[in-house]
Amino acid sequence: MDEKNRGLQWSHIEPYCLVRTLLRQLWMLLLAAAACAMAAWIVLSCFVTRQYTSSTTFAVTARASTLYYTNITAAADMAASYSQLLQSRVLRQTMEQNLGMSLDGTVSAQQLGETNLIRVTVTADTPRQALVLLKAVSDNYGTLSAHVSSTAVLSQLNAPTLSVAPSRSYNVPKICLLAGVIGAGLTAVAVAWASVTSGTVQTQEGARSDLDAKLISTVPHEGRRTRKLLGWVDDRRERRSRRSGRRLRRNLNISSPAISFAFTESIHRIAEKFQHEHAKGRRVFLFSSVSAAEGKSPLAANTAISLASRGVSVLFIDLDLRRPVQSEMLGLSVKQKNELGTLLSESAAPEKILSAAVTDPSTGLHSLLSTKSYTDVIELLASDQLARVVALAREQYDYVIIDSPPLGFFSDSELLSDLSDASVLVVRQDTVPAPEINDAIDALRAGKAEFLGCILNDMAHLTAYSAGYGYGYGYYGYGYGKKYDKYGYGHRSGQKQQ
Repeated sequence: MDEKNRGLQWSHIEPYCLVRTLLRQLWMLLLAAAACAMAAWIVLSCFVTRQYTSSTTFAVTARASTLYYTNITAAADMAASYSQLLQSRVLRQTMEQNLGMSLDGTVSAQQLGETNLIRVTVTADTPRQALVLLKAVSDNYGTLSAHVSSTAVLSQLNAPTLSVAPSRSYNVPKICLLAGVIGAGLTAVAVAWASVTSGTVQTQEGARSDLDAKLISTVPHEGRRTRKLLGWVDDRRERRSRRSGRRLRRNLNISSPAISFAFTESIHRIAEKFQHEHAKGRRVFLFSSVSAAEGKSPLAANTAISLASRGVSVLFIDLDLRRPVQSEMLGLSVKQKNELGTLLSESAAPEKILSAAVTDPSTGLHSLLSTKSYTDVIELLASDQLARVVALAREQYDYVIIDSPPLGFFSDSELLSDLSDASVLVVRQDTVPAPEINDAIDALRAGKAEFLGCILNDMAHLTAYSAGYGYGYGYYGYGYGKKYDKYGYGHRSGQKQQ
């Protein structure tokens, strides 16, 4: 990648991918909301102290009289002086000495306007503490009032009462809800930022800029409508398969009328590309990908079907012997004695192996398939026996299409590249970071086969999503590792595992 192309570019960001990521991580958003709401509740319950208040009102009156000062100005001035006395430290010390105990809480005194009235309010952690403190003020202020004036006295107008409700309370449900919303919002921002900075290929512009290869074709997303028309419903068998960790595979065949026109045309464009290469003398084509969830297998099978429909002879070989899926995807049954893996293990003659190919009567496609997994895959793929089979197939067929395992986990594709004339790399939208894709491209270019470029698969857009598109090629995601699924092999860029 050029230096000028580094960094975040909004033309490389597809909003659909962002929305899909947020929906897939909805559990994380809900968990963050619940955690933040719970944290807010714990803080309010355990660390925020509720405060209770009690209050009373005093009036400044003439000593030995129940009459108020006739001079309002003088009374107001006297009330201001008494306000300072009632909340002074001297009064607090006097109260504690007389009671012989420490008093908790605070005392505040406020003159009511320019009158001779004083409002005394005490605040404490409990209603009883507030009441005790206020009574102490009422009982002890007289001992110090003479220091203010000898002609005036404070008269208590109402008796203090016990507070039944906190003066400072919190709307706990509202605060917890707000904390949950904030937690979910911050988590959504983090998930969105991780999505836009992941480095995955999300747009055609991003593919052309970030990948070190030519973009051959773009394959659109096949959505929920297609799955429904094909009968992809959750029956009991399928639910059992899901619980066991295995995904059933159904036909995604361009010969089906349920398949969209856009998907079919994109497959035909890939087939036309292979026809151009065939004119150059290339007959054996290899499909590969970085991870297992990129739709490589359905693209390889459908390209073979597209070529076979043009009246040429095509042999389709499923060499993903660790986890073969093409027999299920093509809807073809294979006898155990005719399994490709078994024949290679038995070192059968190339002619015998080719004669075991299963023919699809509807398309005329010949296929060499397996239904079970094999452990000695490297030995089988590196054997001279397979090389002779491919060489004989090159003589008998116009096209040979090979479906190989993902490059990110095994070296199988690199071995098969030496047997092929040309190779392509399937890249699913928003699945693998561009640096890892470029590592796979370098690996394919190191082989003898001519590397043609990348196919950008399962492309979806936000406008298409709103028109009814949904989750597509996931049914064909057959895993090879913790990151993408479950073959049991971890994956890091540039690491090949056997």
